[in-house]
Amino acid sequence: MLDKSKVNIPERFKDHPVFNTLHCGMNFGFMAKRGYYSRKEMLEQPEKMAKAGVNWTTLNANFCQEHFYSRKHFLDFNFSSGELELAEMAKSMHDNGIKILFKPCLTLLDSAWMGMVNFPDGQQQIQGVKSSYWNEWFSSFTESTKYFADFAERVKLDSLIIGAEYYGTEGRSDDWRKVIAEVRKIYSGPITYEFTCTSRKAYSLDWFQDLDFLSYSYYPPACARNAEPPVARSNPHYTLENMMDYLSSRKEKIISICDRFDNKPIAFTEIGVRAAHGCILKPFDFEWETYYDGEEQANYMEAIFRTFWELPQWMGMYWWKWDETQNRPQYHTDPKGDMGFTIAGKPAENVLRKWFAKGK
Repeated sequence: MLDKSKVNIPERFKDHPVFNTLHCGMNFGFMAKRGYYSRKEMLEQPEKMAKAGVNWTTLNANFCQEHFYSRKHFLDFNFSSGELELAEMAKSMHDNGIKILFKPCLTLLDSAWMGMVNFPDGQQQIQGVKSSYWNEWFSSFTESTKYFADFAERVKLDSLIIGAEYYGTEGRSDDWRKVIAEVRKIYSGPITYEFTCTSRKAYSLDWFQDLDFLSYSYYPPACARNAEPPVARSNPHYTLENMMDYLSSRKEKIISICDRFDNKPIAFTEIGVRAAHGCILKPFDFEWETYYDGEEQANYMEAIFRTFWELPQWMGMYWWKWDETQNRPQYHTDPKGDMGFTIAGKPAENVLRKWFAKGK
């Protein structure tokens, strides 16, 4: 659990809630379409989340670009939430004691992963012709980010993710530093950026020095592969102790990541596994056909908390995820239970509630 005496925290944020609690968090509203947050059943979720031990949550807000190679960002009348519904949901979260990590999400309408955004750079072949792809993309992105930063400031959202998994852009250090500088002019709270294991291997990410804390999209397996490719349904049963033993080597890796970036604290802002047998082989997988296993999901969450709890750099985690906004038929083929990532009504809910109490 975070020890402020052993990490580098900006002085102005020493007493900020983001650095003064164990984050028992949830991702909420991924791919939520317009009107989602205004629905009665969704406005009831913050109370349910609080009872489950959730004290922080992401609040997702989609903004779009047409294709992975497009350079113009915009709000979409289908995918982008309105300000009023976002503000209403934020109030409901705060009224139930839940802090908000605001997470504007770039949504590519061609369905590509946001990390696929990329352009040629200095590779033009026709004399006298040079296209400023990156300038156009970052110019539009900066304006979008300023819009969300202004909203976060006005509605008093507790922290802000300025980007998440934009892998193809992450080598552009100077451009990202300019984005951060513009956000700082508008938003007074702590800011972060969510990276992946691929990111830290591919780029220097020296612009992370300008962030207030690190956000890691992290789905570590909790057992060795049983085949190539791995097969979920035939995976052996692994106990909590087995999972902890397998995960133990990951502690040093997290410490090294923090050391690399000026000993900043770190939150796992995406982490989770389905309530489905064998998915601890590849926790981010959402397609495997297998069978319900709520205990495996609960043990994975318990193993994560136990493994990283002792690290003074660790702020906590945001489980992927509280709600499911997309139709996943493969989650509903076993009458014993929902095989998705959600935890409500499953054994993992009790695990989260226990760690919330311990964190207090």
